[in-house]
Amino acid sequence: MSTTRSQVEQAGRQVAPGLEVLARFGYASKGVLYGTVGFLALSLALGDGGTTTDNKGALLRLQDLPAGRVLLWLLVVGLVGYVLWQLLRAVLDPEHQGTEAKGLIKRAGYLISGGLYLTLAVFSARLAAQGSAPYAQNSQAQTAAKVLHLPGGQLLLGLVGVALLAVAADQLYSAYSAKFMERMAFSDVGAQYQGTLERIGQVGVAARGLLLTIMGVFLLVAAWRDQGSIVVGTSGALGWLRHQPAGQFLLGAVALGTLCYGVWCVIQARYRRVKVVG
Repeated sequence: MSTTRSQVEQAGRQVAPGLEVLARFGYASKGVLYGTVGFLALSLALGDGGTTTDNKGALLRLQDLPAGRVLLWLLVVGLVGYVLWQLLRAVLDPEHQGTEAKGLIKRAGYLISGGLYLTLAVFSARLAAQGSAPYAQNSQAQTAAKVLHLPGGQLLLGLVGVALLAVAADQLYSAYSAKFMERMAFSDVGAQYQGTLERIGQVGVAARGLLLTIMGVFLLVAAWRDQGSIVVGTSGALGWLRHQPAGQFLLGAVALGTLCYGVWCVIQARYRRVKVVG
């Protein structure tokens, strides 16, 4: 086993420059998607068109831009790069999360993240190649309904909700403490600008944590009521905010935060420490 791992790590070192470029391109692509989601929601909050949508909806909007097909293919490459990076983080553990319970949970999260972004890469490829792809904004509710029909489905859906709330709590704590700065290398950025970049990251990560909190709560309610139609994704969470008291303000604030998260992903593409092997 150790020999195999050594061989994998040696191979990783040989291709590390290429994988690092792909990982950084992946962060930039992720930033484009979240930035688009945030921009569209902010436009809606300001009464200037726009809509609430998710990453797949963002890809559909980007398709309509001039040279949209070229942009979609670029995003396919970037998203595949991000998937590879998440798989490397999970399998080779270059960031030394370890094999204790906390580390294994984080590494499992990287695997799940990689799977989710792989579906986005496939969706973008289908849009670029065929001009269309199956899309439903309530796909999370449909999936939840299928889960509820499984033996122990309510418990399983509830556990997913708890897990999502745990991720949300970690995101909110990370935003409060600016813990994410530990993985950044702002060696060529002045101290005054580092503070600005840190605030962008805090606002963006906090907005993402808030949206995950809303989605997690809806998952728990759906599990409690045995009603999958309650479940919402990013689009539904933004829409829910809009229909609350002072909803336009709430939507605008979270939309701006989501836009900041997109910007933060692009910042990570440039300044994040990316280690392919430990």
